[in-house]
Amino acid sequence: MSEQCPFDDGVYDCVKKVIIGEDSQGVAYITIQYVRNGDVVQLEHGSERGTQITETEFEVKDPDEYITCIEGTWGEANRYDGDIHMWNQTLSRTVTELQFKTSHGRTSQKFGKPGADSFEFKLEGNNGTKLVGLLGSSGRFLDEIEANFDVVSSALKQLEPQGGSDGHSWDDGAYDGLRKVCIGEDGGRVSSVEFVYAKGDQRITHCHGMDSNERKEVFELEYEDGEYIISVEGTIDDDGFVSSLIFNTSMTRSSEEFGKAVANNKFFLKPIGFHKLVGFRGRSCVDRINALGANFAVVVAPPVKKLQAQGTNSGEEWDDGIHDNVRMIIVSYGHESVLSVTFEYANGTETVVGDARGDVDEIGDRKEFKLCDNNEYITSVEGFFGEKLLTSETADEYESIYYKMKRLDFITNITAYSVLENDPSEGYVDVVPFKLEEKDHKIVGFHGKSTELSLQQIGVYVKPIDDA
Repeated sequence: MSEQCPFDDGVYDCVKKVIIGEDSQGVAYITIQYVRNGDVVQLEHGSERGTQITETEFEVKDPDEYITCIEGTWGEANRYDGDIHMWNQTLSRTVTELQFKTSHGRTSQKFGKPGADSFEFKLEGNNGTKLVGLLGSSGRFLDEIEANFDVVSSALKQLEPQGGSDGHSWDDGAYDGLRKVCIGEDGGRVSSVEFVYAKGDQRITHCHGMDSNERKEVFELEYEDGEYIISVEGTIDDDGFVSSLIFNTSMTRSSEEFGKAVANNKFFLKPIGFHKLVGFRGRSCVDRINALGANFAVVVAPPVKKLQAQGTNSGEEWDDGIHDNVRMIIVSYGHESVLSVTFEYANGTETVVGDARGDVDEIGDRKEFKLCDNNEYITSVEGFFGEKLLTSETADEYESIYYKMKRLDFITNITAYSVLENDPSEGYVDVVPFKLEEKDHKIVGFHGKSTELSLQQIGVYVKPIDDA
């Protein structure tokens, strides 16, 4: 048999298609089509080809659908060493069977078949995260396989499914809104959920769980009048299944209670700073809903305004939502560049800590700025992007040549907090300054883009100071 060679496909936006080649012994090779910035990249693992190979495709309806789980077997395959020496058989351990599951609840056929002395495996991210890359080893055949999973979008607030840990993970993604909810009830539990989403003029339905004996109840939203779900209440029974659900809307309406409530085991899906439910996620089995979570988006309504993010166009979008005020700013920096930002917000008496945006693993310097409760607020954010010409071989100056955020200042009604007081005239090129400010407004939230290496964009939400 040929020598095994490790491979790592890296990380992409999503997977468009998988093509499996299989023979009488199981999986021979895999061809996978990724999407990155709109471009399709095709990679292959396993070199075996020939008339004995059957090739089958499984296509993902990108970008609304994505792979959430890979299941399969790994074991001994009894394959011939070559077409000429048919008698020289070789036992090798390879991937013998594969099956894919998606966020839309679809499951591919089983490709290949279990080999001798097979071991089952399951590759799955946490709570419906999407497949973004494969790694493993291959030679003539696909010998080993692992996977990288990532969150669907940092611009959404993804609330973890509440309930039991069993069942198949799914994530419906994000849509313009929700038109209808249909709940199946059986034996005092929620046995199925059916969500009818809106995307432009389309109606897209996702179903999870199923029971032929269930009783179905419907809650319709006045979608055309702008109604949307703002929160979900529910309970979990002693066996870890969702037993009841109530949906609350932006028009101060509530659905009836679906299922049967259980005392002392309640959950509530309502994130602070994010107002509109745009998709559900969770776990389910054949006739039960094991857990339910949701994806929420920001709703920008007067008097709040969203100021466009400034910076480069690379990286993943993120959004901290809209709050009452900013309480603390944490910035990490190094190599004359801003690496990451983290914001702590105030919402009434509650404190909300946002995620770190940018390179959270870099060991660099760090600055923390704590604002004076609600008496101090940010009125503008300033800085510049640029790169510096290489002047020596030192590590710090080498890193500083990359095009990144080189200065970041937060101006409040009381003082100014500066990170990296670099001057654009001190050897920087391709300088792009920015200033985020709205007269007589204060900043109540941040959004932008970031990569694993640095902060790429920063934008803000503002609202009038008198309305604060």
